[in-house]
Parts: sequence; C-alpha cells; structure tokens
Amino acid sequence: MASSFPVLPQCFFENLRSAQESSPHTVAAYRDTFRLLLQFIARSRKKAIDQITFDDFDADLILAFLDHLEKDRQNMARTRNARLAAVRAFVRFVLGHTAPDFLDRGQRILSIPGKRTNRPVLGFLTRQELQAILAAPDLSSWTGRRDHLLFSLLYNTGARISEALRLTPGDVTNRVVRLHGKGRKERDVPLWPQTQRELRQWCHDNKITVAQFIFGSRNGRPLSRRGAGRRLALAMQKAAAACTSLRAHNITLHTFRHTTAMHLLQAGVSMEIIALWLGHEQVNTTHAYIEADLDMKRKTLDRLRAPNPWRRYAKNPSSHILDFLEAL
Repeated sequence: MASSFPVLPQCFFENLRSAQESSPHTVAAYRDTFRLLLQFIARSRKKAIDQITFDDFDADLILAFLDHLEKDRQNMARTRNARLAAVRAFVRFVLGHTAPDFLDRGQRILSIPGKRTNRPVLGFLTRQELQAILAAPDLSSWTGRRDHLLFSLLYNTGARISEALRLTPGDVTNRVVRLHGKGRKERDVPLWPQTQRELRQWCHDNKITVAQFIFGSRNGRPLSRRGAGRRLALAMQKAAAACTSLRAHNITLHTFRHTTAMHLLQAGVSMEIIALWLGHEQVNTTHAYIEADLDMKRKTLDRLRAPNPWRRYAKNPSSHILDFLEAL
C-alpha cells in the first residue's frame, strides 16, 4: 500500500474532473492545497516528494500542516478550513480505493475538526474611494489600461476575480457578459456602454481571439489571481495619496464585488435582484450587505423615536413569581 501513494493523488484529481465533474475552481483549490501539503511533508520527513508513502500520512502530520498554515503562512481560519476540506476529500477517496490498514488513520484524519470563525463585517468602497482606485492606473501604459479595464469590469459586474480572469471575447455580446461561476453556474450581467467600448478596444488592440482569455500578462500567459492582486496593491498605493481614507482599509479584489452589491443596495435595488446579479443561490447570503451598511442602519434608527427618559410609567402589580424571577 505504501508504494501506491504517489499514484492515488493523480487518481483523485482525475476522479474530480471526470467522475465527479467538479468545477475548475474546486480542482484549482484542491491542487493548491496538495502543492503545499506535499512540500510540507517532504520538509518534515526530509525526503523527496516522490518518496512520500502512506506511512508519512497521518493525523498528527495533518495537524502540524494546519498549524504551519496559520503560524508560518499567516492563513486565517477560513483558509485553514478550506485546506482541511481538500485533505478530507482525498482521504475519503483513498478509503474507497485502498487496503483496510489505512482505515484507522484515515478516520482519525476525518475527525480533525474545522475551526470556528467569526463572520467578518463586509468591507466596501465609497464612491470617492472607488473613483480614486479607478483613476490610479496609468492609461498611457499597456499594464495600466489592462488594470483599469479589469477593475472597471469587476465593479460593473460584481464578478468574482476567478470569473473575470476566465473571460474570453466570446463571453461578451451585445453589452452583456456571461460569467462562469461556482458549481458550473452561468449568469448574464449587463455592461455599461463605456465598459463595452473599453473591452472591444482592448481585444482589438491586442488581437485577442474569441477563445483567448481577455486578461493576460506581458509574457502572453493568462493573468493569475496573485498577479492581479499585486496590480491592485500598486494601484492602492497611488490611490491612497489622493484619497486618504483608503489607508485605513484592507482592499482586495473581492472588495469590488462587495462594493457593487452595496451600491446597488443603496440605490434601492431589491435583495432578490442583487442576489441574481451576484449569483447567490440564496437571498440570505445577500443580507450580509444590509448588516454592513451603517448609513442604512442610521437612517433606520432615525425613524425610531427615542423613548422619553422622564416619562412616568404605572408600576406593575406585585407578583411573587415575578419577584422570584427578578431575584434569580
């Protein structure tokens, strides 16, 4: 069984793509987890990755790996739980394809609990902050025009960065862009005329064919999520000089999506429409934007009259039960 370990990860990923028909997002997330995990095992066991066996794969090692993610890589609990989910999926696959001697260790790995996480308040940009970021890229440079188009598209559509980076010219027709989201779900989102013109001009100037990705790097490869994040960080440095409130924010590419939803909400668009726009399966997911909008909460409070502290109220009749409860 030990010699079968190098083969099973390959079988696992083939099964993900063929039998389970997992989305490219899931496959990519699991792939990244195994890159980190196999490198960690190799360092811990002081052996080459191809020499790793099932004897190196146990609950103690997985716990050490999760601890490494949090302490050394500074990953949050949500990321740690996502990596653990990938490991669990692999273990369940292995338990169905190996000898029984891995059963006990496999069950111990499956019993590793996920960490409870606090639900963060969604961050979003004000219109002034958004304008500062969109104005930051240098439109006289190739990368600046690409960055401006990407940031504008993210705000226009509320797309996830993974959805935006997979777009091809074939996904854009008649001022509508088709986004390929999680779970192989697709949705159509309208474009502003200026976004449509900028997209058309970009594809024309760079001779991007119908099947090519719209957003690429100078070496001709598709732009990665990490590369896009670095470009946003550079834009943020310039934008923060013009809009000082940005210095107090932790802005990511996903912030554009939150900003789109919040601005739609503030414009009076219904929760159901926003859920469709963002590709949320349940409207409850979209309610988080109401929780994050302090201005909306303040306006709601203004409609609620504060009680008069000097108003006298009749005293309730005495009750032994109430007195007992009050004394608890």
